Amino acid sequence: MQKIIADLQVQNPADKENQLTLALITAIKAAKTEKTFGVLITRHHYAKFTVGLSPTVPYGQTHELDLAPTTASYRTATGI
Repeated sequence: MQKIIADLQVQNPADKENQLTLALITAIKAAKTEKTFGVLITRHHYAKFTVGLSPTVPYGQTHELDLAPTTASYRTATGI
């Protein structure tokens, strides 16, 4: 089960960058403490995001899941 770190509703691109950066930093710190889950960033809508720790993401990785109505994609990044 995913552990939610932040559930974000953003207002503009600058707000999105700031909120996602802070949530990602928090999620990476939590992942380093637990050492079992990776970080999953999910876009539900153009202005709604969830950042959490997920058992489906290997420790040390950050994945992005795009569930926005107009697109659907999944990206992988490393570097925790």
